[in-house]
Amino acid sequence: MNLIFLTFCWGDTNAILGGILFSATHGALSALMFYIVDCLQRRFNSRSVVEISGVLQITPLLGISIIVMCVLYAGLPGTLKFTCEFYIFCGLFEITPVLTITVFFIANVLGLIGFSKCWFDAVFGMNLKNHKLAPLDLNYKELYIIYISISFLFIFVFFSNLFF
Repeated sequence: MNLIFLTFCWGDTNAILGGILFSATHGALSALMFYIVDCLQRRFNSRSVVEISGVLQITPLLGISIIVMCVLYAGLPGTLKFTCEFYIFCGLFEITPVLTITVFFIANVLGLIGFSKCWFDAVFGMNLKNHKLAPLDLNYKELYIIYISISFLFIFVFFSNLFF
């Protein structure tokens, strides 16, 4: 969100365009993350990373959904977040190259490490809690909602490149 604020304060046309696209990306990714946290809360009755470790072994579809969400959040090429960041950093680089490289490093490297570590601990960690009854995996309604959120982020990339 601070990156979006910087684009609107300092940005030229490309950076402002990237900020607008980044706002849409942030809305879709945040909704997806909150929904996945709700799915975890309903299955494990907790949000503690220690208690929900090993999601991939217990509920594979939920674990795969978390991994896909982390990949989308990372901003890998081909995702909407990558397109937005490319617009933002190209626009900001023309104004102040040193600050742009610093912000790029902090936002993309350090921020991603901190964010992904918690999710990866929950997905790949050792299951410390002995579940007598294994939680149910995602049902069709939940899979459909996650699929719609993820497909929005992939499809919107192509429309954003066509129109902008």
